[in-house]
Parts: sequence; C-alpha cells; structure tokens
Amino acid sequence: GLSQMEMNEGYQERDDPGLTVRFPLVDRPGESLLVWTTTPWTLPANVAAAVHPEQRYVRIRQGADVHWVGRGTLKKAVVGDFRVEEERPGADLVGWRYTGPYDDLPAVRAAFAAGTRDDPSRPYEHRVVAWDEVGEDEGTGIVHVAPGAGAEDFQLGKGLGLPVIGPIDEDGRYFEGYDWLSGRDAPNVAEAVVDDLQRRGFFYHLEPYRHRYPHCWRCGTALLFRLVDEWFISM
Repeated sequence: GLSQMEMNEGYQERDDPGLTVRFPLVDRPGESLLVWTTTPWTLPANVAAAVHPEQRYVRIRQGADVHWVGRGTLKKAVVGDFRVEEERPGADLVGWRYTGPYDDLPAVRAAFAAGTRDDPSRPYEHRVVAWDEVGEDEGTGIVHVAPGAGAEDFQLGKGLGLPVIGPIDEDGRYFEGYDWLSGRDAPNVAEAVVDDLQRRGFFYHLEPYRHRYPHCWRCGTALLFRLVDEWFISM
C-alpha cells in the first residue's frame, strides 16, 4: 500500500465547471429537477438525486420550461426570469423517478437491471432520495449522487442499498460499456460531456466554480475517487 506520507492530500484552489443539468421527471411530464455538479465526468455514474427532507423546494416556470429547485438557491441557481408556482418540503419529492442523461449506456443499463440490495428482482430506476447533508450554500439544493465516483456518495448509496456504477480504471480512464466515453481520460471530458448534454436537452447552465480541492502532493493533479476491491486477510 501507499505510505501515509504519500497519501497526504494538498489542497489547491481550482476552477471547475459549475454545471447545472436538468433531469426530466418520469411521473410529472414537462417538469425537471435542476441538479448541480462540479464533476461532469461523474454524470454517467449517477444513480440518484438527493434533497434535504426539511428544506423547501419550489416549482418554477421559465417560458415553456418547468423546474424544481431549492428555494434557498433561487437567486444564484436560476438564470433569467421565473415564476414560482408551488412550494413543498424536500420530503415530498422523495421517491420521484427521473430520467438520467446516460440511461442508454450499456454499463448503466447493466447496473440498473440488477436492481437494488433490497429488491434484486426489479430493475432500479433513478429516483429522489433524502439526505441530511444537502445544503443550500451552493448549487441548486438538489445533489447529484454517484456512489461509484465519490466517497460521501458511496456511503449514502451503501446505506440506501443503491446500485453502484464505478466508471473509471486505475489510470482514470472510462471502462468499456461507456460508449463514446470508453477509454477516455475522466478529468478531460468535461467539455465533451457539456456539449453532449446541450445537444440532447439535459443542459441548463454552466459557470466556472472556484474552490479548494484535494490534489496529489507529488504530481499536482486533482484526485479522482475510484472504486477498488479491498481484500482483507483475517488473522
């Protein structure tokens, strides 16, 4: 394994794409969730969208578009004029099903076909889940959850028994099963993913997001979360 010294993370300022995407709701035609991420490479690994059960969420209309977004994030998350049509606590949104932007990828289809821990007999569908860690300081108040691409997401997914999609290998490249992304470097696909989402109607807004992010102290590159099989020897 790595020595402790090598595991140390150095935090550096870094600009990432602050990307807001729309996830169309299955049971509420014409309405979408607005979901925010700074790691577009993780979107193919999306399995859920998390809301805080006690925070307030609003349905807004912008021309022909209808979106759900955290009330406390309206000023910074929404672009252009809007009208608030309805307000509910996050708990009301839990269980809503939505269409993910990468449902057609073979790797995603295979992971969802296997169902959940509690119900392996029925294919899984993207849905809204409750998470007390969701805040309103940044983003839209609705969090993109990819258990195979982030440590906190992994813990949440484990607790809820959600499917896990681990998209990248030890070199940070997408595995087979990700169509046009397969073999590509995860950190370098942001622009291509944004173009793809724009073309297919899942895109809402993009602006640079400056934040502190863990980097490898030796080579200076940003760290990626990857699923690994851990082997334990019982003594």
